[in-house]
Order: sequence, then C-alpha cells, then structure tokens
Amino acid sequence: MKFGIIFYAILGILAFLLGVYLLQYSILISLIFFIGTFINGVFIHREYSIHKSEKIEYNENTLPEEVIIKYSRSGRIIAIATYSIFMILGSFFLLYLKFKLNGTAIFILIILSAFTGYFIFKIIIEIKKISQIIISINEKGIQIKNNPTYLWNHIQLEKIIVKRVVTRESKHDYQPEINYLYFFHNNEKIEINIDDFDITDYQLSQVLKIFRTRYNNSGSF
Repeated sequence: MKFGIIFYAILGILAFLLGVYLLQYSILISLIFFIGTFINGVFIHREYSIHKSEKIEYNENTLPEEVIIKYSRSGRIIAIATYSIFMILGSFFLLYLKFKLNGTAIFILIILSAFTGYFIFKIIIEIKKISQIIISINEKGIQIKNNPTYLWNHIQLEKIIVKRVVTRESKHDYQPEINYLYFFHNNEKIEINIDDFDITDYQLSQVLKIFRTRYNNSGSF
C-alpha cells in the first residue's frame, strides 16, 4: 500500500507542476494535467480506503437487514476524470485548430466532434452509475439490478470465486485475477464481476454466509 501511495503522490506532484507551467501557454492543456493531479489524489484515497476496508468485518449483530451494493464511487470519479481529459483534448482541437473549409477539413471536424461527443456521453453514463444499485441482499434472497429476486430456497453454492485472466503474454508471468459472485439458481449458473463495487470480495463473502444463516434459522426453507 505504501509503495502505491508514494507512486501516485509522485505522479500527482509532477502533473501539478506541469499544469502550472503550461498555464502560460494554454488553460485547457494545463487543465488536463490538473485533472491528472486530481486522479492521482483519488488513487491515493482509494489505496488507503481499500487497506482500511479490508479490516472491516461483518457479524450477525452489525450486519443490517439489507445490504445494498453499488459501483465503487472512487472508480466512477476516476473514470469521469479520465473521460474529461479526452473531452478537453477534443474541445482543444475543435477550438484552436484552424481549417480551410474543404472536404478534408469537414471530415476532420466531424471526427473530432464525434470523438468529443462520445466522451461526453461516457461521462453522463458514469454519473448515472454512481447512484445505481447493482446487488441487493436480504433475508429473502439476492436481487441483481431490477430483476426479480433470486430466493434463498432456490439458491445453491453461493460464494465468491476467483478467475485468472490467461493470455499468451501472461501464461508464464503475472495473471490478473477477477472476483465473481457465483451461485446456482434453479440449476442456472449466475456469475457477476464484483471488482468494481463498493464492497470487497471478503466482505461480500461474509454477507452471503450471514444471510444464508439467517435464512436457515428462520425456518423458511
């Protein structure tokens, strides 16, 4: 964790200094580096939060009647800031490049407009994701987005599994790991990638065990 924080802090300082230097040439370009500084600050906060949340454990007394899981807020902020950089780049070229109106220039303007518009659209999507509920878990079962609830009496083998991404380049090197919420519902296998959510895989594993125990103790099965 310390190495990650130091690394992002150095990048953030460099980006800030470049932003200050470029103010004399272009506010839009310097703004890109200031956003880069902000992104590194969010990464630092995220590293610290992940380390801190790993120590949080749930038990029967502390777990609420329902657990709501959303997308990671810091992940959305990083995505929005990153897309903003590309949006600013597109705007910069649209505003400051001077074209003679001909077929080539019109084509380039259309491409730049589409490029800028695409990242504006991506920003809007990420903003909507902030308040979106992805998973809801309670004594009745597990609900994914707005779909009908998967009831506990029809759920089997609920757990967190890890899959490794294997490519030609990673066969003999580091293989990225992806965590999934995994269970069977009426013999149908359900898998949901949980790496971009506001809960750790360990915490979600605890939540599943506690709600399964609550359901079993309720005598509803």
